Formats: sequence, C-alpha cells, structure tokens
Amino acid sequence: MRIAFDARALVGPRTGVGVWLEGLLRGLAASTDWRFVLCLPRRVASLGLEDLGDRLETITPSLPLPGTLWLHTLAAPLVAGRADVFVAALGVRPRRIALPDVLVVHDVTPRTRSSAHTLANRFCFNAYLEESLARAQAIVCVSQATRAAVVRVQPQAARRAVVIGEGVDPFFSPPGPDDDGENVRARFASGRRFLLQLGTLEPRKGVATLLAAHASLLGRHGGAPDLVLAGGRGWGGRWLEAALARHPDRARVHLPGYVSREDARSLMRHADVIVLASEEEGFGLPLAEALACGGACVASDAPALVEVSGGAARHAPRGDARALAESIRAALELGAQQVLRSAARRRAAELTWERPLAAWRELLAGAVRGQEGAARLRMPRDASARH
Repeated sequence: MRIAFDARALVGPRTGVGVWLEGLLRGLAASTDWRFVLCLPRRVASLGLEDLGDRLETITPSLPLPGTLWLHTLAAPLVAGRADVFVAALGVRPRRIALPDVLVVHDVTPRTRSSAHTLANRFCFNAYLEESLARAQAIVCVSQATRAAVVRVQPQAARRAVVIGEGVDPFFSPPGPDDDGENVRARFASGRRFLLQLGTLEPRKGVATLLAAHASLLGRHGGAPDLVLAGGRGWGGRWLEAALARHPDRARVHLPGYVSREDARSLMRHADVIVLASEEEGFGLPLAEALACGGACVASDAPALVEVSGGAARHAPRGDARALAESIRAALELGAQQVLRSAARRRAAELTWERPLAAWRELLAGAVRGQEGAARLRMPRDASARH
C-alpha cells in the first residue's frame, strides 16, 4: 500500500506538526510494509528521513510554487496513480484530489483566534476549511478538544471525525541516576534552577502571561528559579520585547532560541517546573513530552492541555498571571514536586505511539478497502470474469 502525505511540515526545524508527522511515518514504516510518497511544493535537499531508504518517494513540481497554490493546482495531478490514499496533514485538502483522503486537523486556531496568526496563515487555512471538512472522506482530530472545535465549525463533520492522539517518541524519558542536570543549568540558566516553557514564541502560547507570573514570583521570593523560554521566534511584531520590558529582572529570563531535541530533553528533565501557558492548543505535544521526561508540569486550562495531562499537571486559568504564579509556586514545593513527577511517569505510559499507530493502520487500510470496494461496484457486471 502507498500512502501519500502533504509533507510541508517536514521542511525546516521540527516543530509541532512536523514532529508528529515524522513520528507517524517512522511508526508506520516500522510496523508495516507500506511505502510513502511525500508531496512538496518545491525541492528540498534533506528531510532528515534518509534512513528510511527506498520506502520513501518525494514528488515536487518542476518549478517551485507557494504552498497553497501548489496544493490546489498541482498536488492532486502529481500524486494521481502514485498512491492509494492521501493524508492532508495540515488541515486543508487539495480541492481536486481523486484518491481516498484523510484530513488531519491539529487545531482550528486560525479561525478561533485569528488575531494570533499572520494574515497569510489565516487566509490559507480559513478560506478552505469548510470545504475541506465537507469533502474529506475521513477527518482525524488529534484530541477531543480539536474534534469539538471542528464540530462547532461544521456540525455535519461529526460523523466522519475521529480522534487519534499524538504519540511521544521513546527518546523522551526521565534522566538517569548519574544525570544531575548541572551541565544544562550552566548552559541555559547561568547555573541556576529554572522554569521552562518550550515552544515557538508567539502570542497564543501565553508567553506574556508567563513572564508576568515569573515577575510576580521574583517579587515574592528573590530565590525563585530563572525562566528559560526555549523556542524559535514566531510572528507578532514587538509583543515579546514589550513583555520583556515589563519584567523586573531581565537577566533572570533566558532565550536560547530553537533548541535541538537532545537539548529539549535535557531541559525538560531538569527544569524545576515545566510551564505551558497557551491560550489554545490542538494537542500540546510539549506537555506530553515533558510528562514523558518525568517533569513537574503546570499548564493553562486550555481543554487540550487538560485532556493530555490526564490529571498529571496543575492547571491555571488562561491569561491569569496571578493564578499561574500561584500554581507554579505550589508546584515548586518539595512534596508537590514528588507527586507531580510520579504522576507524570504514570501518565506518560499512556501517551506512547502504540495506540495512535494501531488506529492509523486501521483507518488507512480501511480507506483503501473502501475505495477498492467502490471500484468493484462501478465495474461492468462481467468485468471480473475477464481477469
């Protein structure tokens, strides 16, 4: 069986959807004999998947195109006859796709929180969302929270929308007995204890709220941990500079930029508390990875984060810096640390790739069987006898 993917999320540094897609590809490659077709609007030197060898084929147009233009003009013709199913991994499907298709919706924040996205992102997603939901053969939502948001946008999508969560790579795990974290504290926090937020620095991630909460913690107790904001700069003008300017001790806030997965794991293993203050998430993979590292976690009450934590994190109301500071303060207490870290390890056992992969295998195989069955029904009555 040949599975085609809109693979744009694999281009560039791995974040969010790219991490999920690589995990799905590697899991399917390890558990099936299927082949994979990666569809892109332009040629890319490397996607970091060369070890999968001839299991992968990449198809691109002869001339590079903007992503949305490519998706709705050349993607479908280029993949025709080269795959059995098309997975629209970024929430929008090609308009003229003739293959069975699966639409993957990670979140609908360009619609629900449009001010937190660029104009281009809003247009490319919102202009085609309803049409994609209406026409997709199957819709995969990465959480119950995302499915509920999809149904609010288009109630008729409910019967085709299933939830298949994201899995956490086994790479993310608690530290060994000889790993005391001294090196990571020296590299990222001037040798001091630290709180951590991991993810792209953009408005909807609640970074400004976290900075205000950290300022409150320092005001009450100068010995509070530093704050590490690890992630590439997103969009949104000067909001981050403005939020940093309001912080009373800028030297206690560290911005290392995008970090490798090895550094991300080290940071999550040794942060006193890992914080995700997002206004809205579709799944919240950094929270799942933090739990897998045995981290003491505090998150906003965004529905997807509550869903993913499964009771293993403390939650504070979105946008409430005072409540977030209190949740972090409580999580820093020694007894609470032990409780949260134990809960994280129990929850992490439920966040592996095992169940998502089984669901994906069933879904994709079913899509192909359904197409083959439909083709047989369309055949002339005596056609099968001629073969």
